[in-house]
Amino acid sequence: MVKLCPLCGVELKPRIVYEIEVDYCVKCHGVWLDGGELNKLVAKIKEYEAEYKSHEEFKQVEEKRVKRKKKRGLFEFIEDLFEFG
Repeated sequence: MVKLCPLCGVELKPRIVYEIEVDYCVKCHGVWLDGGELNKLVAKIKEYEAEYKSHEEFKQVEEKRVKRKKKRGLFEFIEDLFEFG
């Protein structure tokens, strides 16, 4: 059965995202999920995140970021808030 994009009517193509096959529109670039695929994607992302955060390199980078954040002044806070520079 051919699936069509609900927005533009173009045939949807299968695409693998985080090891889950989803439907993708090559015209509008929409990603369409069948029942249960969103839950599978969220679970896979959480799995990858947990694996990433378990690496020592991440822990060192995160520790430096936290230390830097504590040392920031008001200007740096406002700069980050409004994404200047």
